[in-house]
Amino acid sequence: MKKIVLGVLVLGGMLMASSKWTCYRYVNGSPTGGVVYVYANSKAEATKKALDKYINKLHYRVDSVNCK
Repeated sequence: MKKIVLGVLVLGGMLMASSKWTCYRYVNGSPTGGVVYVYANSKAEATKKALDKYINKLHYRVDSVNCK
């Protein structure tokens, strides 16, 4: 029972600490369309996660990312 309560508290804390960020991809200084959503505590963390998602998971070319 203690493990279940601890798990719920940890999961709840993680969800409350992160915000949903909308991140756009840029190539050659121009937006290329498309968007990814990431959960992060800061804009810097969101940018890092978005770059990782674009490059490693989606295999898109990307020069920079702008997250809002």
